[in-house]
Amino acid sequence: MEEELLLNLEPFDKVISNAPIIFFAPRIRKTNYDVKNDIIPKFKEIIANLKKNTSIVFNIPLGIGGNNEIISLIEHLSGFTVGTEIHYYYNPIDKIKTNEIIVGSYQQINDPYFNSIINLIYKYNVQKIKTVSISSSELLYTINIVKRYSNLTSINEIAKLNRLKEIRTEISRNNIEPIYFDDIVNGLFDLRILSLSLTNSSALGYIVNGTIRSIEGFVKSLVEEIRSQLKEREIKASRTKVTILWTIDNNEIRGDKTIMRDLLRLKLIDYIDEVEIQDIENFLPNIVTSIIITCSSEDHKKIISRIAESHHRNYKIIIVPANTFFNTIEI
Repeated sequence: MEEELLLNLEPFDKVISNAPIIFFAPRIRKTNYDVKNDIIPKFKEIIANLKKNTSIVFNIPLGIGGNNEIISLIEHLSGFTVGTEIHYYYNPIDKIKTNEIIVGSYQQINDPYFNSIINLIYKYNVQKIKTVSISSSELLYTINIVKRYSNLTSINEIAKLNRLKEIRTEISRNNIEPIYFDDIVNGLFDLRILSLSLTNSSALGYIVNGTIRSIEGFVKSLVEEIRSQLKEREIKASRTKVTILWTIDNNEIRGDKTIMRDLLRLKLIDYIDEVEIQDIENFLPNIVTSIIITCSSEDHKKIISRIAESHHRNYKIIIVPANTFFNTIEI
C-alpha cells in the first residue's frame, strides 16, 4: 500500500449500513467462559447500524443452540425481523478443505446472489454449497468437529501408553501418520464453544471435555519429552537454549495456537532458563541453540531443509517434532 494512493475510507457505521452482505469473522483471543464476552460486544456494534434486507453471515462456531441467542439479539437491538427483514446465515469458517460447504439458513431458501458470493470465497476448491436449516447446520458442524478431533486426540493418547522409541517407530511404520500439535489445536476453540452449550454430565459432554483435556495435556507431554532428551543425552538445562518454531497466522479468527504456544514456553521456563519463540522464516540456526521444537509439519520440513543447507557446522542441534511420536533427531 505504500506505493499506492490511500484507499477511500468511510465511517464504520456508514459502511455497515450500506453493505448488502456482512460477514462476521472477528479475531477472537479469549478462552473458555470469556469467549462470549469477547464476541457479543463486537457483534452489537454491527447490529446497531443494520439496514433492512441486509444479509448477515455468522462465521464463528456457536455450539448447539447458539444461533438462537444471536438471532434474538439481532431482533431486539435492530427492531427488524430475522427471516424477512434481515437474512441470517451460519457458516463457521474451517481451514479443513471439503468437497461440500454447508450453510445454515434461517430463511431456508436458495438465494442465487448469496450463493455466488460464497462461491467467490471458496473459489480455491471446487465445492458444492448445501443450504440447510440453522439447527441442522449446528448439528452437522458438531459431528464434523467431534469426529475429527476426538479421533486425532485418541491416537495421541494411545501413543502415550508406551513411550519406548522402538515402539513408536513400529507404530509409525504401520501407516499411522504423526499428528502435529498445530493440527490438533486447530479445533480447540470450536470444542470449547461446543462444551459451553452442552451438559457436562451428558455422554457427548464427556467426549468433548475429554478431547479438550487431551489437547491441553499435550503441553505436559512435550515438556516431559524435552526433559527426557536432556537426561538421556546428559545435557544440563542451565546450558541449554530451546527454540519453539510454530508459524501462526496472527489474523486468523481462532487465537488458541498463540495461547498454547505461550503456555508451552512458560512451562519450559520452569526447567530451562532460555526459551524463545521464533518464526521459521526469520530463524537462523546458531551455535547457541541446542534444542528446536517444531510444532507443525511445515515448520519441521523447512528447518530440516535449512539446517541441511548450512555448511561447516561444528555443533549439534536436537530437533524435537511436537507430534504423536516425538521422533527426535540430532543433526
